[in-house]
Amino acid sequence: MPTAKEIIRKFNDLKTLPHVAIRVTQLVNSEKSTMRDFEEVIKLDPILVTRLLRLVNSPYFGLANKVESISKAIVYCGMKNLRNLVAVEAIKGLFNDDGSDPVFSRSHLWLHCATISILSDMIGKRIFGLAGDDLFLAGILHDIGLVVEDQVVGDLLREACRAYDPPNKYLVECEREVIGTDHCEVGMLMAKEWKMPEEVLKAIRFHHDMERKNPISSVTSILQLAEYIAGKMNYSAIPKKIDPLYPQLVRHVKNMMGNYKLIVRDLPAEMAKAKELYEH
Repeated sequence: MPTAKEIIRKFNDLKTLPHVAIRVTQLVNSEKSTMRDFEEVIKLDPILVTRLLRLVNSPYFGLANKVESISKAIVYCGMKNLRNLVAVEAIKGLFNDDGSDPVFSRSHLWLHCATISILSDMIGKRIFGLAGDDLFLAGILHDIGLVVEDQVVGDLLREACRAYDPPNKYLVECEREVIGTDHCEVGMLMAKEWKMPEEVLKAIRFHHDMERKNPISSVTSILQLAEYIAGKMNYSAIPKKIDPLYPQLVRHVKNMMGNYKLIVRDLPAEMAKAKELYEH
């Protein structure tokens, strides 16, 4: 059976994250970065320039006047929103397929990841009063390991998906038995190569961990809450299969039920508002 590192190595022979995406992430993580640094990198990618201008002029920002320069767009967008846009632009092509596979579909998974990113952002802001920058990024990237597995060991991944039977058997258990690793480990290693923030790496690695107790307001717990809500709304990663929510999070949701009902009510409007961030 291949290890997670072997799967990553084979995947990297097929696909690499564009230099612009890695450079923007490095700039965000550096205290010495200036807006001029960002502009110099962004202008090298015409498609990204177009997406950036479309984003800042979309309902997501709701600006009164149209923005037409890269420098102004970066100022309005902000460094972390820019990092998220670049990450989305860099990876979304990896999710392309015709969507016809009933066992596993990358295009269906992309909708799941977009939903999780927006839900995580909403939960972070509305329930815990947290800025959603890393939450959005963790949501978009949390299942990238499934995409990597699909491209390297696709037949084995589908075998694991067929064996997946919650709550009797979880997907990560099936992956470990069939593939020898799971998408959480693979995804974390992939995101680490891409220089993603530490909290994002932890959330990718542990978002299916049934034993590890995380603070309820952590990125990992918020990701787990978003996964459960998305599943209940028919946006699960594998169609019609939902993992149960961990006991401490069940108690939390019961105590905050009114707030979560409002989040579920408002999700469609928030997804429409954020369409420029994740649409193909």
